Formats: sequence, C-alpha cells, structure tokens
Amino acid sequence: MKQKIYNLFNQKNIPKKKLAFLTMVFFLMSQNSFSQDTSGISTDFTPLELGVVILTTITLFIVILVLMASISIYNHSKYVLRLDRIAKGEVVEEETESFTEWFWKKFNAAKPERAVLMNHDYDGIQELDNDLPPWWKYGFYLTIVMGVIYLYVYANGIALDSPKEYEVAVQEGNILKAQYLADMANAINENNVELADVAGVTKGMSIYAKKCKTCHGGKAEGLSGPNLTDEYWLHGGDIRSVYKTIKYGVTSKGMIAWQDQLSPQEIQQVASFVLSLQGSNPPNAKDPQGEKYEPIKE
Repeated sequence: MKQKIYNLFNQKNIPKKKLAFLTMVFFLMSQNSFSQDTSGISTDFTPLELGVVILTTITLFIVILVLMASISIYNHSKYVLRLDRIAKGEVVEEETESFTEWFWKKFNAAKPERAVLMNHDYDGIQELDNDLPPWWKYGFYLTIVMGVIYLYVYANGIALDSPKEYEVAVQEGNILKAQYLADMANAINENNVELADVAGVTKGMSIYAKKCKTCHGGKAEGLSGPNLTDEYWLHGGDIRSVYKTIKYGVTSKGMIAWQDQLSPQEIQQVASFVLSLQGSNPPNAKDPQGEKYEPIKE
C-alpha cells in the first residue's frame, strides 16, 4: 500500500487536491509505522495520564471545530465578496474551485439548490430537501459502533464496571496510605516526635516487655536502671528527651543505643508507653534519681 502511495507521489501533473489528500494519508500511515512495536509499553493509565489524554482529545476536537468554522466563514466571505463585486458591475473572472471549497463540499455533500428544491411554497417561502451532511451521519454511525463496543466490553467483564473500579481505587489508596504512613514513621526523630496514639502505646508496651524490663523492671519500678514511674529524670522527662535517650542510649551507664535495633516509630511507641506509666507507683519502686521534671503548661 505504501509503495503505491510512493509511486503516486512520483507521478507528474498530480492535481493539487489529490496531492494534498495523498500527503495526509502518507503522514497518517507513517505515524502508524513508527508505533508498531508496543510490547514494551505499559497500557495502564495513571489518573494524571488519563486526564492528559482526555484533555488532549477535547483540545483536538475544539481545534477541528474551529478549523471547520474557519473554512466555512472563509468560503462564505469569498462568496459574498464575489456577489458584491458583481452587484457593483465589476468584471469578475471565473475562478477555479479552491481546495477549501472542494473540501467543504465533500465534507457536507452539498447539492445545487435546484436539485433539492421542493415543488411547493408557503407565502413565498420555499423548502429545500437537503440530506443530512456526511459528518453528521458518520458521527451518528460512530456512536452506534461505540455503543456496541461499550456493551460488549462491560457485559463480558473485559473492563471494570464502576463498583469494581471503586474497589480497586480503594485498594490502591490503602496501599498508598500505608506507604505514606511508613515514610512518615521513618521520618520521626527527636526534634519532631510526638506522643503516640493508644494503639502505638500498646505496641510500645510489647516492645518494653521484650527490650527494657531486664534493666527497668516489669512495671518500670527500676532495677539496674532508674525508676521510670516517678517525676524525676536523669536526662529530661518530656517525649523528645525520652525519645533521644532511648535512641542514643547512655553508654557511660550501660544503656545501649537502640537506634540500630528499633525503628523511629518503635522508639516513639516505647517512649510514649514509658510516659504513660507516670504516677503508677509500682511496689518496690527504686528511689528517685535526677531532677524533678515539671511539664511546661501551654
């Protein structure tokens, strides 16, 4: 097919209208030839990509409408100017049909008025029996074809219907939410840490039982390490100070740095659990150590 088009281009004395049409076909086929291997291209659209496709389609549609309107206005203006010159008695040379006029007639399948004039009038008003323009009929046929394709695709489960699309979107949203929370958890440090919620405190209690009770006691009453239930602290009693102490440890007194064994979120949870024990007064509590900490009232 392409070879035939190339041969047509090499012919001499090709009419301009035919040459323009062949040029359009050539570029369309050339574009298709550059996109044969699509096996490595993903067909999944993100919302942004889908939005770009829709916006591009709408823009192209608007451009086509503007182009059609411009051609119509241009042809009508030429026709009106020609009639005006004739009315003024000017000699008007017979013009050859331009490409825009040829295209517009083909696009609308315009017929001479005498061919569609109906043999009746009402108060001097005559009626033309024009057919629907080809662009309208082709557009209508296209909607029928698209309707059949739409019915086949969704009735056979080839594409997801709205409820299933919603379920997939929720699942994807939960995955993104989990990733976001994981990233935020890893971003916790001694400068921005805050008290964990109830679920976090519960997890902190489990971590404390595994990592901390050997030195601080099962109820944080203090053994080799200090009592964690009173108001006295060796390194500060606010959430950021406790977090920092757990993270970097106190190696001079035998407390290791837990930053290599616990995640930032786990350290936050342990620190929050420790602070939740304030005032619990466990039996056999160790004597207070350090300075009394008084929370700053905001």
